[in-house]
Amino acid sequence: MQMSRSKREADPPIRSQPFVGSAKGKTLNMAVSNLYKVSRPPLFFGHTKTLVLSKNLLKYKFKEVLEDVGRNRSLRPSLELFVTGTNIEDIFSAKGLFDYPPVYTVLLTEEKSEGIENDIDSTSLMHFLRKYYEPMGTALIPNIAIDRQSWHSDEEVASLYLDGYSVFQDETLKGEISASESMTVDWLQNKKNSLDYALYEEGEVLSTFKLTADEPKVKYHEDHANFPEFSLEVNVEAELLEKINDMPFKELQAKLQKSLEEKITKVYEHGFEKKMDLFDVGGRWYRSHPDKFHELENSGDKFYLSDSSLKKVKVKVEIKHFNAYRYIKETR
Repeated sequence: MQMSRSKREADPPIRSQPFVGSAKGKTLNMAVSNLYKVSRPPLFFGHTKTLVLSKNLLKYKFKEVLEDVGRNRSLRPSLELFVTGTNIEDIFSAKGLFDYPPVYTVLLTEEKSEGIENDIDSTSLMHFLRKYYEPMGTALIPNIAIDRQSWHSDEEVASLYLDGYSVFQDETLKGEISASESMTVDWLQNKKNSLDYALYEEGEVLSTFKLTADEPKVKYHEDHANFPEFSLEVNVEAELLEKINDMPFKELQAKLQKSLEEKITKVYEHGFEKKMDLFDVGGRWYRSHPDKFHELENSGDKFYLSDSSLKKVKVKVEIKHFNAYRYIKETR
């Protein structure tokens, strides 16, 4: 009788409890040493998997901290980097859904080798530094934030998510781009990523798609001596998820291609306004044009793109899957 009752009355789930340590010091190493003094069992700095930086640190002390982290032999180059404008202790205190420990949140998600869907990729210290110190390199750190609206329980459920990128150009913080723009950048730079995309016309949704893309082909124009001029060609594979408004296949394909060309152009132009090379065309250009690169560098121009650098965006879409929606063959 006792055994059957114990089966019915299951023990309550064991709740994971994050521990957040805090210490101050004149330098990063002094702060860590002060935390060591009050930590038993002892901590090991080499176990650190994630480094979260405040937005204020990025503005005022980033280079000093970056040098300290780079010199510390205990920290691994696979360390994940994030930026936040939220209280860092709130970030560290957030748990995964269903009382899972923080290891299940984006805070401790390693840089992905497989594709991701509708999300922003994480960034390791090694990957960031490679881009940060590269001439004409564009380096990105994902911004991490807390969502308190989407999930509900007996108490508030705080969920961590990635909310855009902080962008560095020429070892200088240039600003941020939105989550939507960041996902477009990732989608174009990583052919394993997929993106859900809604096709609109006059404010109405026509269809929704899942998109994958090959890495863009960058074609440089050789008729300009001072800065890169280029065109982008992108091959996209699409899966039709929802058909809200019916139309001939050829028309649907053409509208999707035009919409993507406008989207990519808009992301580029918004980056250019902030002196960001979001599609990393400069990094490829200077390797094949070293003489022109040095001329540009010696001219004193801090940014190498102009309002006429992007000549054309050409998107070719192949819709391969239709999910039981039917199209007449003759309309293809």
